[in-house]
Amino acid sequence: MQIEEAINLFRNYLKNITAFNADEFELALPYFSIRELKKGEHFVEENKTCSHFAFMVSGLVRAYYNADGEDATVCLCGTNTFATSTVSFITQTPSNTSTQALDDVVLLTISYFDLQYLYTVSTFWQKVGRIIAEKELMFMQKNEWRNSKLPAIEKYQLLLKENPGIVNRIPLQFIASYLGIQPETLSRLRKKLVSRIS
Repeated sequence: MQIEEAINLFRNYLKNITAFNADEFELALPYFSIRELKKGEHFVEENKTCSHFAFMVSGLVRAYYNADGEDATVCLCGTNTFATSTVSFITQTPSNTSTQALDDVVLLTISYFDLQYLYTVSTFWQKVGRIIAEKELMFMQKNEWRNSKLPAIEKYQLLLKENPGIVNRIPLQFIASYLGIQPETLSRLRKKLVSRIS
């Protein structure tokens, strides 16, 4: 993918979340770059500092951490979201999660230091940074249902409602991990829901 196409996608995303300033947007263009990940590759690794902010141009990633030898998936992210370990990026401290490509992924990235420079010279980019940080916080709060005591079938139905396009593109074990249930349980739930529909 050409960087121009990625830039256009990010430009359109920003136009939908804030008052757009074309001149100040252009200031950032020299600092953006494309990063491509193959399936299985990592953008962020646990215990390492996230040094780049990343907009998801295409593909799917999962964020996860290791709990007693088992991976616990905490985020499933697709196009027009962010693959950044937000707290690690903002504080420049080691991340408590890893971010892994679930298929071939294209990211539009900017380094921490280049973004800090843009904040110093542009009120537009200051506003963009604040809005995206707020959206990430709201996303985390909105997804607190994953850790609730809701029955497993209700959790799965919520995932289908909120992100229907993602379910058939992700391996069963990662969806189960995201919902906090066993893969066998999820398999039974899916069969039950299919039988209800048919």
